Amino acid sequence: MRIPRAASLGLIGLALVTTQVRAQQSDSFKWYIGAQAGLLGFETQSQLRGWAPSIGGQLNIVAKRSGLIISVDEAIGSKETTHYTDVTTEGGKRGVSFDRIRKYSAILTGYPVRGRTQPYFGIGFGLLQVMDPVPGGIFTSQVQANLARQLASNKSTDGFVTLVGGVQFRIARLVGFGQYQLASSPSAGNLLRGPTHSIVGGIRFSLGASKEGIHGGGY
Repeated sequence: MRIPRAASLGLIGLALVTTQVRAQQSDSFKWYIGAQAGLLGFETQSQLRGWAPSIGGQLNIVAKRSGLIISVDEAIGSKETTHYTDVTTEGGKRGVSFDRIRKYSAILTGYPVRGRTQPYFGIGFGLLQVMDPVPGGIFTSQVQANLARQLASNKSTDGFVTLVGGVQFRIARLVGFGQYQLASSPSAGNLLRGPTHSIVGGIRFSLGASKEGIHGGGY
């Protein structure tokens, strides 16, 4: 029996839709772990905006069209300088030097398009921390030196809200990605000031399903 052309086209279309649905389902409800590298743009109380190389990692949990990215990045600078207000010093400013900035982020993401190449957008929050700040200047006592270190430490960390935009693409069983992240400014008087910008790229590896399947029958 000959199958009419319209029916044949319908069967082909149904097969293509079924294949696409299965591909989408295979990308849903998965855990990924990834490594990333890029640049962090920051500004201090005594420096204009500069860029430092960064490295980090992330955990990505993906549902159907949404997900969660938890990441940590560390920017590695060299003899960066800043200051904070200190009335015990000449000029009322205590200089501080540091080399590293660490950033923790938790971002809710959305994937508006499904396919081998996917843009994504996100909003979240995090912590930005100057690591091991070293106060400079002259100290009249060990007590004053200890107080200066404590004040620098207190002004080294602040929270932020963040926006993210990126694109990811499949490479065999891996997922490559690139993204831009904008973080809000720290509180006034902290060692860093102004919004921070980061541009990173990396690779994610699948750890398997993030949702248990439903199986019928038996124990």
